[in-house]
Amino acid sequence: MKNNRLVIISYRLPFSIKTKNRTTTVTSSSGGLVTAIKSLELGTASQKPLWIGCADFTQRTWDNHKHEVNDDFEYVPVFLDKATNKGFYNGFSNSVLWPLFHYFPSYVDYHDEAFKAYQAANQTVCEKVVELLQPNDMVWVHDYHFLALPQLIREQAPEATIGFFLHIPFPSNELLRLLTRQCRTYLLKGLLGADLIGFHTNDYLVHFLESIQLNLGLSHSLAKIPYQDRFVQGQAFPIGINYDLYHNAFDQPDVATERDELKATYAGKIIFSVDRLDYTKGVMQRLDALEAFLEAHPDWKGNLVFILVVIPSRDEIQTYGERKQMIEQAVGRINGKFATLTWVPIVYRYASLRFSQLLALYTACDVAMITPLRDGMNLVAKEFIASRQDEQGVLLLSELTGAANELGESLLVNPLDEYEVAEQMLVALTMPPDEQQRRMRVMQQRVREYDVKQWANDFFDRLLATRQGKRLGHSRSLRGAGKHKLLEVYEKAQSRLLLLDYDGTLADFTNTPEQAAPSAALLDLLSELAALPNNKVVVISGRDHDTLDRWLDGLPIDIVAEHGTYLRQEGVWRSSVLDDDTWKETVRPFMADFCSRCAGSFVEEKSHSLVWHYRNVGEEIAFDRSREMITTLEVLLPYQLRVLDGNKVVEVKNADTDKGRMARQLALAYPYEFVLAIGDDRTDEDMFSALAGPEHHTIKVGQGATAARYRLESVPQVLALLREFVNPHQPLKAAELP
Repeated sequence: MKNNRLVIISYRLPFSIKTKNRTTTVTSSSGGLVTAIKSLELGTASQKPLWIGCADFTQRTWDNHKHEVNDDFEYVPVFLDKATNKGFYNGFSNSVLWPLFHYFPSYVDYHDEAFKAYQAANQTVCEKVVELLQPNDMVWVHDYHFLALPQLIREQAPEATIGFFLHIPFPSNELLRLLTRQCRTYLLKGLLGADLIGFHTNDYLVHFLESIQLNLGLSHSLAKIPYQDRFVQGQAFPIGINYDLYHNAFDQPDVATERDELKATYAGKIIFSVDRLDYTKGVMQRLDALEAFLEAHPDWKGNLVFILVVIPSRDEIQTYGERKQMIEQAVGRINGKFATLTWVPIVYRYASLRFSQLLALYTACDVAMITPLRDGMNLVAKEFIASRQDEQGVLLLSELTGAANELGESLLVNPLDEYEVAEQMLVALTMPPDEQQRRMRVMQQRVREYDVKQWANDFFDRLLATRQGKRLGHSRSLRGAGKHKLLEVYEKAQSRLLLLDYDGTLADFTNTPEQAAPSAALLDLLSELAALPNNKVVVISGRDHDTLDRWLDGLPIDIVAEHGTYLRQEGVWRSSVLDDDTWKETVRPFMADFCSRCAGSFVEEKSHSLVWHYRNVGEEIAFDRSREMITTLEVLLPYQLRVLDGNKVVEVKNADTDKGRMARQLALAYPYEFVLAIGDDRTDEDMFSALAGPEHHTIKVGQGATAARYRLESVPQVLALLREFVNPHQPLKAAELP
């Protein structure tokens, strides 16, 4: 990776410039992302990683003080005008995306002006990125502020290598669809401009894949998404922390001193909670749980203290100011209800903490209560675990955090159930030291092994792999020198296998399936092609075997029907499927219901499959209903059945056969020197993937990302190519030469 410069894009730059009483101070960040980037072997001594972000200071301030910023990176501030930045950051990012992605739809405050500001800000940052981009750069875009940025960059720099990581949850489609269609399409397509899209957990990845299926009609295989003539990879990368920073701080003198002071001040048990001011953090529910605990267990009055620290955040947004008032009123009410002249249950502070103060609290407390209502990951939980060099302390953790997937040895709770949380508080407060140690050791090993450095390196290793895969798998138009080379290889081969799809490849689509019967010219062409002594011609189609048998009767070719379910060789049909078709009794009425809701659609029944055709349905309703059908069937059907998303059809069939398996079986049946496969839709991608070797030649007909090596635009171009196979010495037209 040393020859690749890294370009990081995040909303905030990793430093702050503040002016107070005419004195300007520059403070560098030592956050996890900075640590992660420094661990990557990117750039050279003379070419530092580039960090682009939005400035919260003026151009003049930057010019006067940029020399004071640490020089680990080359920094490029983007200066947005105040109105755009307010609409972009407060108006759309934090008043629409933040609450929606955290499952607080009632807090969403959508305005078209704010959405336009979001678009304008993403475009402005894009222009700065493209201006500075170099050929081998690795672009890494961060978080919800820049969901649109990958595609904007892609449009101006098509060959760029772009990664994106989302630091918050990705919601289910039920939440995402609350956005306008224009808005959600813009955001989803924006993300798909990346080569690699990273999420904290597999749940968020699945939500994203469902959303692009339902909103854009895009399928995937193992989270690999075909889009705009390339592939986009999605993957979960649970972010870590700088483990050593927190673990080694345990014995630092200032941390030890503050820890001793805390223990001396609070003689009983200490429960500690720290969070930013945000409605997603569940601070009010935490206070309710404490109140329920003290009511249920009055013997703990005077024997514990709940230290609650709230970090100021987004005070300028109304809902945040209201949240602060609610927290302070609840603290006052609970303290007034339970306090004595010598003891109060809650010690509350609304302020930021120094690192030594935070570590002292982490290492002095008996219980860390981390119970947000929704959190993408929650690094506070991991910091607490890393800090406990003494292997003591109990983590009380919300099951609605991303970290819950990794920290199963913590006490997991539903933060909305105050009584469950209260009972688990008792379990935490009374847990024996040896049990605390056992749990802590397991979690520490996990957090230590997958720290923030490992997270960054895993992400970039995967990004490099996607770049290599993208270049190797890129299909090119079959014309000029490429076509000439293919014809040369074909002519020299002493044995050839030609695998030809039917609909959309040999014949154009029609409104009804029976109208696509082969013309006399097509039958003659196939007959001539098959008559050549070195050729084995196979029509490999999703059509039913009776129709293909009738249409292609008398031709000296083999036929594969129903996506590999039936094979005709030397005029004899055989099927490899052992299926009693009882599943049809369930699927048939399901498809019939969709027919009743989509005028013009109909169901075709084949021997071992059912097909819903919607070519004659209005485009918008056809798209919505077909996505609904596919998504529902994929959940309901048993493992032995497969849903195929074809060209204006949805087909349910046995999962034991597909075009890929049959194509590979036919290709291995004889040592062919030349194997060619041509097809047009998603079902043919199985065939292209199965024939990925260098001796195989695969051609995609039409647009869309593909695993095929070459591309032709239409059925007439396919027929023209086959005609040249019949007459290989026919000279190429001048327009086809390079």
